[in-house]
Amino acid sequence: MHGFVQRFMNVDTDVTSGNLQGNHRLERIMSDAVFLGGDRYHKAEEAHAGIGPVLEKAGLDVHYTDDFKSIDSGLLEGAKLLVFLRDGMEWPNGHNAPPERWMQPHQDKAIEEFVLNGGSFLVMHNSAWNYPWDGGYRRTVAGYFQFHPPYMHFDIHITDSKHPITRGVEDYEIEDEQHFIWFDNDRVDLFAVSQGKDGRQSASGYSHEYGKGRVVYLANGHRLVVLQQPPVQKLLTNAVNWLLHR
Repeated sequence: MHGFVQRFMNVDTDVTSGNLQGNHRLERIMSDAVFLGGDRYHKAEEAHAGIGPVLEKAGLDVHYTDDFKSIDSGLLEGAKLLVFLRDGMEWPNGHNAPPERWMQPHQDKAIEEFVLNGGSFLVMHNSAWNYPWDGGYRRTVAGYFQFHPPYMHFDIHITDSKHPITRGVEDYEIEDEQHFIWFDNDRVDLFAVSQGKDGRQSASGYSHEYGKGRVVYLANGHRLVVLQQPPVQKLLTNAVNWLLHR
């Protein structure tokens, strides 16, 4: 687990009473990657099970969490990679009330600075939805979710077969949510698009360098069975390697 973990350590002795005095010591336990997964519509265990093995196979020590409040500069310090499969909504007043955005200004700043200073960010599926649209997170992701039709079959077309992330991947059909996303066409390298049976297309995968860091967006991933599809696993593997400069 990466970040601050509080432990009670009996390290001092009161010489007048002979009693041990409990001191609080903050120990920082480092991880190579931080993975925030899970929200109302996506199970954390499925997100972690679908992507985690790829991260671990890459030799990363992964801190898995579903606690969005824990994302801050302290947690990210020393990490190489941040992974999100989570939208920006929380429901503090119940699911019958409107949602609220969970990301706070210090978190928005921490993520942008993490990437600008050399960290990498894997943005999965719905992780461009309902975040602050005019701040550091939006600049880092270089895109913003619009909408998706119902879960259905559609096609993924590889538009840049020479990109390192698409190496070994051919066009494929998948059953998933087809996400439609605004993205900064002048900032990113688009390497895959989705196309529904109605002909509508959207970005399905892109990358860009931001400051000293790297960012990859991959649209597939609503369910575990989607993440486990061979072409998705290959894209994930290639993306992690690219993000880690391998």
